[in-house]
Parts: sequence; C-alpha cells; structure tokens
Amino acid sequence: MEFSYRISEAEYLSAAKLKNKGNLHLRHIRKSIFFWISIVICFLIFFTFFQHSQQQPPIAEDAAIQAVAPGQTINLILTNLLPIVAVLGAFSFFIFKWMPMQLCRLYKKDPLMQGQFTINISQESIEIQNTAGSFSKTGWNIYDYWREGKNLIMLAFHTGTFFLISTAELSESQRDELRRILTAALPKK
Repeated sequence: MEFSYRISEAEYLSAAKLKNKGNLHLRHIRKSIFFWISIVICFLIFFTFFQHSQQQPPIAEDAAIQAVAPGQTINLILTNLLPIVAVLGAFSFFIFKWMPMQLCRLYKKDPLMQGQFTINISQESIEIQNTAGSFSKTGWNIYDYWREGKNLIMLAFHTGTFFLISTAELSESQRDELRRILTAALPKK
C-alpha cells in the first residue's frame, strides 16, 4: 500500500496529545504537580491567615472602632488571593501556552515536517520517503505500538518518540487496509 501526505501543524499538535493519551507515567507526573501546587497554595493560605491573625488589634468594645476601612479590605483581599492567583496563572501559562508554543516551534524548525511524505507499507516493512531528502526502509521491530486519532496514526518507537501518518486524504477502504496491516504488525494501544 503506497500513498503520500503532508503533516500540518494542527496534526503535529494533536499527535503530541495522542502520544500522551493513556501514558500512565505522564498521568503520574501531572498528579504529582497538582498535588504539590495544592500544598503550596494551602501553605500560602495558612501563612496569610496566620500573619493576619497575629496583627489583629485588641478587641474594642465600641462597634464603630471595629469597622474595617475600605482600603484595608482591598489590602486583605490582595494579600490573601494574589499569591494563589499568581501561582495558578504561571502554571496555566506553562501548561496551556508555553508547551504548545514549543511544539509549534519544533514543527516549524524541522524541514522534514514541511515536506511531503511518500509511504509504502507492507506486512514486512515500512518504507518512508520525504521531499526534504529523507529515505528509510525498516522492519516493524523498531516500533513499539501504534495509536489512532482523528485523521492521524502515530507509530511509537521504543525510545518514546513517534512517527506520524496522516490519513486525512485516504478513503475508508484504504484506512481499513492500513489498520489491518498495522494490527498484524504491531499492538494497538
């Protein structure tokens, strides 16, 4: 089975998400990060509460004296919430902006991703040629497993890296044939 395709930036990003889907090690890392961030937030809340409880003026018997000035209320809110908002904002920026920006940068810098792939798949091997000048013919033993996403198939190497096959321009019968060949050669995860 032979066909040609190009990998778009959106497919490259979705392949990275597909690679991490079902990755137990990555889930463990995410849970650890969320755990430690929640611990830091709890410490910040405890510290600001403890700090403000130490600075409370003695209880006055006159209710007019106990009223909190408007500027002091804003100060209390800022000192209590600003560290939490800052930590969550930095974490959100790292996860949702910085990591995808790095993937886009990798895609744009890689000349192979800008070229057209021609692939010949058989039961014994996979032959890959790219207009950027790359050519390889390998057996299925260098791949660990394959995973399918929307219009995309990812072949994972044993090292954790992956190779992408775009199925956007294939007919349903061609996709079925590709799935059949891959299922016979590699486990699907």
